[in-house]
Amino acid sequence: MKMLMNLMNLIFSYIKRYWPWLLLAAAIGAAIWHDVDFPEDVDPEFPSIARTTFSRRPPPAYRLAEPGDTIDRVELYLAALAVVLATTGLGTSLVERLRDRSTRVGLWISAWGLSTAAIWHASTPGPTFDRWHGLGPRTIFDPAAPKALRIAIACSALVLSLITLAPLIKRRRELAALWRVAGERSIRVLLIVAAILCVLRQFEIPGIEPVGYWPRFSIVFSLLLWCCVLAQSIPAPRKKTRAAAWFAAATFGWLLLVRGGLDVVWLHRPLHRFREIENGRIYISAMPTYQGLEEVNKRHHFKTIINLFPEDTPLRSPILPDEIRFAREHKIRYVGSPSDASSADAFLELTLKLARDPDAWPILVHCHGCQDRTPAWVGIYRFLFKGDSLTTILRDYERWRGYVPKASVTLLYNRVLAQRARDRFAADPVSKILAKAAAGVQDPYYDQLEYERGLKKTSASHPSGSTSKGSEKSPEKIGRKDDERSASAR
Repeated sequence: MKMLMNLMNLIFSYIKRYWPWLLLAAAIGAAIWHDVDFPEDVDPEFPSIARTTFSRRPPPAYRLAEPGDTIDRVELYLAALAVVLATTGLGTSLVERLRDRSTRVGLWISAWGLSTAAIWHASTPGPTFDRWHGLGPRTIFDPAAPKALRIAIACSALVLSLITLAPLIKRRRELAALWRVAGERSIRVLLIVAAILCVLRQFEIPGIEPVGYWPRFSIVFSLLLWCCVLAQSIPAPRKKTRAAAWFAAATFGWLLLVRGGLDVVWLHRPLHRFREIENGRIYISAMPTYQGLEEVNKRHHFKTIINLFPEDTPLRSPILPDEIRFAREHKIRYVGSPSDASSADAFLELTLKLARDPDAWPILVHCHGCQDRTPAWVGIYRFLFKGDSLTTILRDYERWRGYVPKASVTLLYNRVLAQRARDRFAADPVSKILAKAAAGVQDPYYDQLEYERGLKKTSASHPSGSTSKGSEKSPEKIGRKDDERSASAR
C-alpha cells in the first residue's frame, strides 16, 4: 500500500511539474490522429455501396483546415482565455500596487496586448471565401478595402503594438533579470517554444497537405503554451480572495470575449459554409438566414437564388419564409426545387441553364446543409461545362464536406452524367469505380418515377380525382420567379 501511495505521489508530482507539456502532447496527438485516420463509416441508406476516398489525407483534416472552421474556433477560445488570464494578472498586480507602491506591475500590460492581438487574429479568419477584405490586420495592405477602414485598422494595430512594446522598452534594462526569473519558474522554455510555434503559423510548407492544417494548429499549440505561461505567472494576492467569485467573473468575461469574437467571425462568414464557385457568378451556402442574406447581398447583389432542397416536404426548413421574403423584398428571382422525380430532370436543366446565363448572375445556390445536394450539383456543373475530371470533383467534394460523399451521390452521378455526357463519362476512369460501387443497387429515383407514373395513370382513369403530386411540370413552370412556387412553399 505504501509503495502504491509513493507511486501515486510520484505521478502527481510529475503531472504538477510537466502539466503544460502534457497538454501540448495531447493536443499534438489529436492533430496527428485527425491527419492520419481515414473514416470508414458506412452510409446507412445504401450500406452495400462502397465509397472510395480520393484525397491524399483524410477528408476531415481538409475540413478542419478551412479558415474559420474548428481549428480557428479553438484558437479563438484559447485567445479569449489568454485575455482573461492576462487581465487577471494585470488586475492583481494593480491591486497590490495600490497597497504597496513598491510593487511593480511587471510586464502584464505587454501580456495583455499580446493576448488581445491573438483574439483579434482569431476573430478575423482569412482568407475569406468570397474575396471580402475582412477586418484583420492584412486588410491594411488590401487596395480593394475602403480607405477609411484601412486607416482605422492600421491605427488600431499601431495602438496595440505600442501597448505591447512600451513596457518592454521602458524596462529593457531589467529584461535579463526577468528572463532569469522566468527560468526559475520553469516558463522560459514554454515561452521559447510558444514563440517558435507562433512564427511557424506564418509559413506553409510546400507539398504538405492539407494546406493550412499544420500552420493553424501551430498557433493553437502556441496559444496553449502561452495560457500555461500566464497561469503560472499570475501573482498570488496577499489577501485571500473568494475563488468562486473570481471563477464566475472570469467565466463571464471569457464568454463575452468568445461571443464578441464569434460575431466578428460571422461578418467573415455571414452564411454557413458560404463559398465562391465562380467570381461574380456562382456562390453556394447552407440554408441562409435573413440577416446573413442581408450582409452577403450587400457585397454581391444576387439576382437569383436556387434552393436545391424540396421544401414542400415534411423536412421543410423553418426559416424558408424568411428567405422567400428576402427574395421578394430585393426583387431576386427565387427558384425552388420540386419534390417529385418526374420534374427532377427539368429542374436540373433549368438550374444548369441559369448557371450559364449572365442575366441570372450572381447566383446563390444552396440546400439545407451544403453537404450533399449543393456540392453534388456543383460537381455536375463542373463536369459538364468546366471540363473537370471526376477525380478532381470528388476530391474537392469530400474535402469541402469533410467526409466521403453519400452513397446516393454515386447513384446520382451514374445516372445524370451518363445521360448528359455519355462518351466523356465513360472515358473518365472514375466512372468505372462509381459503376462498380453501385453494382446491383437499384436507384430509388426510378422506383419513385414509376410510382408517380402509376399515380398519373390512376388519376387519368378517374378524372374526378385530385391531381397527382407527381404530375409532370415544365421547366418554365418550375422556374417562375417566386410568385407560385414561393406561395405554395409557404
